[in-house]
Amino acid sequence: MEGVSAPSKRRLVLLGRLLADYTQKQITSQDVELLTGWSASQVRRDISSLGINCGASNGYKVEELKKAIEAFAGETSVKKCCIVGLGRMGQMLLESSELFDSAFTIVAGFDSNVNRTEVLRSSFPLHPTTKMESVIKEDGIEFAILTTGSDEAQSITKRLCACGIKGIVNYTPCLLTVPQTVSVENVCLLTALETLAASSAS
Repeated sequence: MEGVSAPSKRRLVLLGRLLADYTQKQITSQDVELLTGWSASQVRRDISSLGINCGASNGYKVEELKKAIEAFAGETSVKKCCIVGLGRMGQMLLESSELFDSAFTIVAGFDSNVNRTEVLRSSFPLHPTTKMESVIKEDGIEFAILTTGSDEAQSITKRLCACGIKGIVNYTPCLLTVPQTVSVENVCLLTALETLAASSAS
């Protein structure tokens, strides 16, 4: 995805999700505009980054477009993930089925509270954070879902980056400092609401 802007990446990923349930064999940029609110010209520019052109009138073949987005996003191979922080949010994610039938699979969970790792039940192993580096390297984990408390978010992030994590989904309210080789996707309810409030006020 090098050379493609972050907003375009996000739209392409969302478009791939939309196409998963799309029943027609063809889709035009105008169809996508009606479904998403993105302009048809923006849709065509995003899709052209996949090496696919047309779409203004005769449309795109849905299956071809889906495969191109999957390849572009690297979703043709399974990517291993871990959850770091098994408080309330982390426990909710332990039970989530959102990643079923996706290219991502959670293979480990970590928490600084050893009691949580022993008491909680999960379909994958739970470990104390003292074992984080060794487990991540041994299991080939590429992505982390961070749900720790704010007080340890940055220190945990530093350790995740040091052991080769490529990307972090950040559920904490903290702005994380990471090297350029690591991507962060922030998912914070408060930040989202504040952004909506700022947008509606402008």
